[in-house]
Amino acid sequence: MFGDWRQRLLAFRDRLFGGPSAAADPLDEVEVPAEEVAPPGPTELPPERLPLPTKVPPTVSRTSGQIPDRPNDPAPKKSKATRKEKTVDSRPNDGRKAAQKLAPVARVKRLVVGAGRTAKRLVAEHNEKRGGDGLRQPSPRSTGRDQVFLNLGIDFGTSFTKVCFRDVGTEDSFLVTFDATSAHDAMLPSIVAVDKTGTLYTADQAPRGAVLVPYLKMRLAGSPIGEDLPVVDGVDLGSGEATCALASWFLAKVLSRSQEWIRKHERDRLRNRVPVWSANIGVPVEHYDSKAIDTFRRVLGTSWIWVANARLPKTVGEAVTAYLRDVDRLEGEVSDFHAVPEIAAAVQSFVMSRGAVAGIYVYFDIGGGTVDGVAFKFLNRHGERRVNFYSGKVSPLGISALASALGSGSPRDIDEKILKRLVSNGSVEVLADFQHRVRQLVGKVVMTAKQKDGRNWQEDAIQDHQNTRKNIRSLGGLDRTRMTPLVVFLGGGGAPSAWYQTAISSTYDKFGHFGAGVPPYQLLEVAAPRDLDMTGLASSDFRRFAISYGLSIPFGEGPEVGLPSQFADAEPLPVRQNRVADYLDSKDAYD
Repeated sequence: MFGDWRQRLLAFRDRLFGGPSAAADPLDEVEVPAEEVAPPGPTELPPERLPLPTKVPPTVSRTSGQIPDRPNDPAPKKSKATRKEKTVDSRPNDGRKAAQKLAPVARVKRLVVGAGRTAKRLVAEHNEKRGGDGLRQPSPRSTGRDQVFLNLGIDFGTSFTKVCFRDVGTEDSFLVTFDATSAHDAMLPSIVAVDKTGTLYTADQAPRGAVLVPYLKMRLAGSPIGEDLPVVDGVDLGSGEATCALASWFLAKVLSRSQEWIRKHERDRLRNRVPVWSANIGVPVEHYDSKAIDTFRRVLGTSWIWVANARLPKTVGEAVTAYLRDVDRLEGEVSDFHAVPEIAAAVQSFVMSRGAVAGIYVYFDIGGGTVDGVAFKFLNRHGERRVNFYSGKVSPLGISALASALGSGSPRDIDEKILKRLVSNGSVEVLADFQHRVRQLVGKVVMTAKQKDGRNWQEDAIQDHQNTRKNIRSLGGLDRTRMTPLVVFLGGGGAPSAWYQTAISSTYDKFGHFGAGVPPYQLLEVAAPRDLDMTGLASSDFRRFAISYGLSIPFGEGPEVGLPSQFADAEPLPVRQNRVADYLDSKDAYD
């Protein structure tokens, strides 16, 4: 009668206990609709969703690409639940399989079944525990589809601000283009404009004749760029209080405009659901690891309060007053607006890919106003990723700063073609001085990391490639072609500039890094991830949005981060000496 022993056993149980309607055992499995089960977390992302890097030849070059695809993690083991479901799916078709096609199910253990505690409630409680630490948001599916969790990633650049947002439920990120006609122009100038009456505007909405306050981020860090600012409406725009108030107003404006843009262009995503907002903002590693981070956090918290209460100041005087009033309230306020090291966000797509190889790397973000450089050690211990920043340095050496040094009348409107023309016609002395300053930045970042790491980068495999030959001295001396190169990632709008590429790569010979134990540089670009919607952009444009994409990942879901101040210089390597043994120490061997 039955073709399967499992069916006989099920029928026997039904005769004994009264069929499926009998009281369920507390440890029995129950079938729950798949949409009521929380989606897997970031560490459970299927392999096809991971951004794999582009393979490049293992030679020293300045071509864009990525580290060779050599996974160093063991294949994940299948869980018992996965194996069990596979066994269930392999049963002969007894009528249940057809029902599963109409209503997909997922199996969960029912630990306790009591009044009001349904399987759906247990799944919801499980999701609440996952988000209970305040770092990971509970899935919108666990709240009856009445909420959607959106995280904004704000790249608060020296010259331009870029924003990406991430749907935490679907784990996909998208660009916020504001009012730009194309995604390529989705950049908001990091400028606050103040008219004669003190009214505040963003740069794209400012009236003629308004006073422009640029480089807000560098002013917050205590390193102002540009000329002194005037007094408007009785407020000195260059004072510390005004700088904090204007920065809070600008970030609050970015937050509110981003939310408005998403409500307008993502109606289907928000349909019948209430958005729950969170945000991350990038801060240079050097400033993040200094007292300046306290200023940034006060500014972020104040801007979050203004947006939450929907009361943005209209004038500079109101902004200063509101900032001084609300900054004291931050102690009791819960802000979901976090500061994150910029380069940690920029390398997010690299370090979270399975093809990322552990080792030492350098990253230079060439922006409009500054060049931000870091050297870091990437660790991957059985899937637990960590980024240890050994060094970080930011200097006003960006594209706009170079254009200003060459005498450009409008240094904030510089692109690659204009910069190339300015360089070709520029003063040789000015270019040489600027190039030397870039080399000093590169040398500082590289050699500081070399001192803290303590290994011999030329003889050891600083990236753990499987085919790397260690101890190359035994192969006949130091040979550049046999060394694992020091990978130098380039990002930001100035990354494709041949002038900056030459300035960075020439540091190796000009500063004698070969003699200092540093292997040759290999300049690369981080590949675009697969979970970022690049509609309207070429894959090469990812360099401009790498930081904002990484910041769109909810706070706490990225790799662990170590800061430069946590690492001291390593002990120097012992000096190898080839000396003849003293006769008195070994005379017994000769007697």
